[in-house]
Amino acid sequence: MSLLEDRYRSWLRLLPASYRAEREEEMVSVFLEGSPGVSDADGPRPRWSEIVSVAVLAVRVRLGGAGHTVPRFLAWGETIRLVALLGVGFQALLGALAATATLRMYGVIGEAHPLLAQGAGPPGSPERLVVILGGFTGALWFAPLVALLAGRPRAARALALLAFALKLPFLLQERVDVFLWSALIGLLPSLVTVLALWAGFHRDARLVRRPAWLLLPPLVAGAALVALHDAIASPTTAAWVWPWLDDPGLASALILGAGVAYGCVHVYAPARRTPSWPIALAILALPMLCVRLATMGYGADFDDEVSRTITLGMAGQTALLLAFAAWSAVLGIRTLPAAPAPDRGEPAEG
Repeated sequence: MSLLEDRYRSWLRLLPASYRAEREEEMVSVFLEGSPGVSDADGPRPRWSEIVSVAVLAVRVRLGGAGHTVPRFLAWGETIRLVALLGVGFQALLGALAATATLRMYGVIGEAHPLLAQGAGPPGSPERLVVILGGFTGALWFAPLVALLAGRPRAARALALLAFALKLPFLLQERVDVFLWSALIGLLPSLVTVLALWAGFHRDARLVRRPAWLLLPPLVAGAALVALHDAIASPTTAAWVWPWLDDPGLASALILGAGVAYGCVHVYAPARRTPSWPIALAILALPMLCVRLATMGYGADFDDEVSRTITLGMAGQTALLLAFAAWSAVLGIRTLPAAPAPDRGEPAEG
């Protein structure tokens, strides 16, 4: 075996063992044909384009693509696509909340808030324009949601990447006076959503058109949360409630609520058990756990009873998310189809 062949085989170990058993020899031959006359003395290495192609293929195969219909890989593919769909829906919900808050700030909806509007800069100023644009940037997540429901994943991937990129400058500008790392960690949920979109909806993924009414939940939930916030938020609101009213708190409540709903399905409807929902919820819980940890200690004054209660509430929320993520991951992994049997004495695949 030549040095180049050995290095090609090392990189091909990124692929599942069952896939290598079928196609490794063919792939090695094709790679070697593309590098004729190379000797070991030259210290040859695979091209970066070849390494990237193998890595992308490894992801596609493990997510039920490239014609490799192993039930376990198909289940992982459905799980990552569910992560993408739920993540886009939640980002659209946050976008609806931010747009509604912006409209309310200037009196387009309901009563205007002159103090908040004044803090955004004088009318016609660049500062106010930036605030208004930032308030509506989140609504761009409805575009990839519409594309997904229409069965157009390529458009959804591009639109989600655009929505994520446009969010960066506004977020960093808003958080410039706060810890920068906290602002960057705040991007984790949307980053996980974008990565799930690009990984799960690969070219071999089955295209599914979903009903248009699925656009309604983010809009209805946004309107309901605005009404609930107006009803709850007041100077007399209990301090333990506030950790559930910001973005990480809302996400935590939605994830935990979905987990309770699936738990009921798992117990009372065994025929509907699936690994996709618990594993997807566990994946979504982890970035929100990081966001809550990043914001938990900021501005806390343990000598003040209200701040102490809010901080303890955030700590309790963090513990709930951590316990839920662990339980959900174990439940989902135990429900996964069995791994394909190893070939040629190679270890089983996860």
